Amino acid sequence: MAKKIGFEIEALAMNADFTFPESLLSLHDYPQEMYFRLLSGKILPSSLHRIIYLDPDILVINSIEPLWHLDLKGKMFAAAAHEGLTDIMSSINNIRLGTKTEYFNSGIMLMDLDQMRQKVKLDDLTAAINQHHDTLILPDQDILNYLYGEDILKIPETKWNYDSRAYPVYLTRSTGDFNLEWVMQNTAILHFCGKPKPWQKENHSRFKALYLNYQQMTSKLTKAKK
Repeated sequence: MAKKIGFEIEALAMNADFTFPESLLSLHDYPQEMYFRLLSGKILPSSLHRIIYLDPDILVINSIEPLWHLDLKGKMFAAAAHEGLTDIMSSINNIRLGTKTEYFNSGIMLMDLDQMRQKVKLDDLTAAINQHHDTLILPDQDILNYLYGEDILKIPETKWNYDSRAYPVYLTRSTGDFNLEWVMQNTAILHFCGKPKPWQKENHSRFKALYLNYQQMTSKLTKAKK
């Protein structure tokens, strides 16, 4: 399908010598594989030096090339924090995890694999999981913030990790500037955080129609190329 709409996809196998440990926690609806993003430096080929991680529940509506070329300024990751009208949630997460940085969302990240190969240790991940087992809510995201929050470059959420649920919040915080026209011109990635998702019938969020429109366009393009 990708080739039909002008894209190329190359599947990469995990490093054969990496064994996924049973000590990594599965929690709530999240499987152990959620830690793959944190272990990318270990499980991806050494020929890769930088990657963009994207959750599957997103819609890319403008180019992400500027994110790829972003200067990380020596940091290991670039990610956005969903701030809301106030910074209350970051404060709560700071208390819960004993951190001092903002609470970053792990759904969209620019990652320096060379640094990760040096700094991200499997033993550190398992130790953090054991220490905070009872307080973890979004396990891999919590561990990312707990262990590596100081090594994350903050990027604008309204451009790179727009929480589709929070349109009224963004509109209010911008005193009306971040309306739908602004989103279509300036946002690169819409992130359908939480539940339900736009492909589920019970979802009637503001951006569901946009998602369905892209879905229909893709379907028509693939049929036309047959």
